[in-house]
Order: sequence, then C-alpha cells, then structure tokens
Amino acid sequence: MPATRVFYRYNGVDSHYGRVAYIDTARRSSPQFVEQLSCEVVYVAAGSGICLSAKRGVVTTYSARLFDANTFETRAQLPLNGVPSRNRISRDGKLAAFTVFVTGHGYTALDFSTQTLLLDATTGAVIADLESFSVTRDGKPFKESDFNFWGVTFTPDVRELYATLSSGGNHYLVRGNIEKRTATVIHTNVECPSLSPDGTRVAYKKRFIVDNRIVWELHVLDLSTGKETPLAEKRSVDDQLEWLDTAHVLYSVPETADDTSASTNVWVAAADGKSKPKLFLRTAYSPSAVR
Repeated sequence: MPATRVFYRYNGVDSHYGRVAYIDTARRSSPQFVEQLSCEVVYVAAGSGICLSAKRGVVTTYSARLFDANTFETRAQLPLNGVPSRNRISRDGKLAAFTVFVTGHGYTALDFSTQTLLLDATTGAVIADLESFSVTRDGKPFKESDFNFWGVTFTPDVRELYATLSSGGNHYLVRGNIEKRTATVIHTNVECPSLSPDGTRVAYKKRFIVDNRIVWELHVLDLSTGKETPLAEKRSVDDQLEWLDTAHVLYSVPETADDTSASTNVWVAAADGKSKPKLFLRTAYSPSAVR
C-alpha cells in the first residue's frame, strides 16, 4: 500500500524551524505544521508518534515524547541520556525505539557510544535495552566490550526487529527477537537498516573509506538471497532510509553540497537502483510514510 501522508521535521529557516510537519502525498506543496511539537527527529506509524527533542540552554537536555498522531496530545515523556539520533514506531503503533549518542555526536567519530531502547508507545515504559540482548554469530555466542546498537526497524508482525550492531570497527545487520531478547548476525557492513513494507528487503547505508574519510552509499539487501543492490544516489548519505512504498525509498540530504546550511531536503530513489533519484520534499528531515 502506498503512503498517503508523510510526516517529517521541517527544516526551513523560518519561524517553523524544527516543528513537526506533514503533507498529503498528492499535495506535497501544502505542509501542515504541528506547532506544539519541536523535534530533532520524529516518526509516526499507526496513530502513534515519537519525537526526540532538545532543550537548549546553559546545559542542553534531551527528551523523548510519545504522542497520539491524530490529536498530537502527549501520551508520555521521558529524559534521554544523550544526543538524539534515530527513532521508529512499530507497524501496529504499539512499540517505539530510539537511539541516542551517549558520547560523541555522529557515526564518523571513533569514540562514540550509543544507547538504543525499546518502549511501550502508549505508556513510555522501557521494554528493553538492546545491549541486554544475547547475540550469536555463525552459530556461536558473540559478545564484546565495545558493542553499540542503533537504527531499529520492526518486522511487520512486530515480533522481531533489525538493527545495526557495531564492534571492532565492523558493522553488522542483526535480526532480534523481542520476546526472547536474542539477536543473530545475518550480514556485514549494514548501517541504519529500514525494512521494506513486505518484509523482504532492507534498505541501508554501506560504509566505505574514500580519501581517508567515511562515505556511505545506499543499498538494498534481499534478505532471502543476500543480493545487494546499489541505489543510483551517488552522494554520501548519513540517514536511516524510509520506504515510501514497495519500490521507492526516502532519505535526507543537506541542502548545500558543502553542508553549510542548517536545512536538508528529502529525496526519493528507486529501490531497484535503475533510475536517478528525485527531489521529493524541500526543507525536510526525518520522513515517515504513513499508509
């Protein structure tokens, strides 16, 4: 089913900067703003939303707000232990997940540390920290002191999830069982996975070192065959992709090539890699496609 509405963080440099906004996909030029919600990242699914926000002052503090995506009333709010990075809502609207940087501010840093929590999307109760999951690789227990998880994406039945596990300079795609608190490494060099609506593919950013700097290229992984398909986007993209429908993904790119602008735009690319990306939405970040 194609998306009928897209929620996002508005990044226009005006009085609405940072506010949650949404558009109907048939009328992308007419955004509606949610003035009571200012977020660093936002995600909406099945009538539930999560907003990770910053309160800046002498000491900056961060919080997660869970809200009703129909009325925009707050259901629960809790403090965050670090800088907001990624968030997701399960397809039934019952679970939420978020990642924060406990130390460091980006995935290019050598010394960053993350925390990724699963929540009840109605009450805000913490269900699990992904670092409590027992991980296996090649059928054997896998545990290192430098484990970092990020970029949760839920399966359609909401029993399982996918996420990135980083350790020893490597980045693994893991599939986790929420009830059993277990996870299994299934692929390498996968960051910020996003599961397709039919549950068969993962869109992600793949890390390369070019001229002594990190760049990310967008790919789609077929989970049944292990085939990787590079997308036609040639810019380095540091984002968790969002599926617009079964054939296209959305992602954010800085408005200016030298990354000097505070604004970003959302682009759309074909998941088969056969056509050039197109500009989807200006002054936007952190898109979520509502079906």
